[in-house]
Amino acid sequence: MKTILENQLNFRDLGGIITMDGHRVKPGLLFRSGELFPVSDADILRLEQMNLAMIIDLRAQREITKRPDKKIRTVKEIHHIGIHDAARDKAEQFFEQNDANGLETVLIQDYRRMVRHHQHDFRKFLHLLAVTENLPLVYHCAAGKDRTGLATVFLLTALGVDLPVIRDDYMASNRYSLPFTEKIIRKLHDSGKNGEILRPLLEVRKEYLDAALDEIDIHYGGLEEFVRDILKADSEMLRKKYLE
Repeated sequence: MKTILENQLNFRDLGGIITMDGHRVKPGLLFRSGELFPVSDADILRLEQMNLAMIIDLRAQREITKRPDKKIRTVKEIHHIGIHDAARDKAEQFFEQNDANGLETVLIQDYRRMVRHHQHDFRKFLHLLAVTENLPLVYHCAAGKDRTGLATVFLLTALGVDLPVIRDDYMASNRYSLPFTEKIIRKLHDSGKNGEILRPLLEVRKEYLDAALDEIDIHYGGLEEFVRDILKADSEMLRKKYLE
């Protein structure tokens, strides 16, 4: 595992991912991440040296207000696509009630909700990637695993990547974010709370993505059909721009 930034471990390049027909995502153009609020001065310098030109922020406005991204001088274009963090309110309630079963299922329901209610936002995300000339770019939510995870599933599908490979990239958030996850759990333990029951909220799990894919299969005929017909992805333009 190689991290690019010291204070945002889930910042990573999609470059190198191979499509079903043998093409490869170009390195250094598409980055997925968690929020850029905690990045260090050294991280900012690294991003500016990369000539980062565009940011797509998938967080809700209340998250942006509380933890705004740091300024990066090379960025020419910033887009806010507010995908509501509905799981947060339920998770806080379940945590206060020490409800482990509730915390186990809150993201399963939230993934289904995002598929149903945020199609316009994911459609806008894919359109921005297709038309922008400001590259490289990064897109992110708070932790870079759920909203960003689904956005990446849809993007890689449009690029022609096989589902097992897409799943591997999705699950990789657990490896990249492990130090942060353990830190949060340990901090809660030290304060006398049961931090371990929060683990399902801090990780990605096969069941979460399966819930979204199940919702898509039942109501929209399958993942490729959903990306093509509902999200209106311009696969030809995306593949021409991002594949080698």
